[in-house]
Amino acid sequence: MIYINPENEYPRHIGDVQLAKPGFKDGDTLPTGWVKVEESERPTAGTDQVTVEGTPAEVDGVMTQSWIVRNLTEEELDRRDAPANAKAKLIALGLTEAEVSALVQGLVR
Repeated sequence: MIYINPENEYPRHIGDVQLAKPGFKDGDTLPTGWVKVEESERPTAGTDQVTVEGTPAEVDGVMTQSWIVRNLTEEELDRRDAPANAKAKLIALGLTEAEVSALVQGLVR
């Protein structure tokens, strides 16, 4: 279960509600100002995309979790592709596959 508190902080969880209302358990009435957020299925991102949680939105009168699928930034693409790019550069410098593997495993001193 996820919630929004009266200060509009999100996500909050059952332990946060219990701090505001000791003894609270699922099914009890929420403290004033707290809102339950219905979870929704996380969409699948494409190869060069990432799925991030957005701000909950009201759907048919129910506060619902929302998701945003966005393209990876250049920095995120570079970080994702760094291992393959580094290996290709090392091989282009004349290292063998075995030498690259040894470097990766920390066997070269």
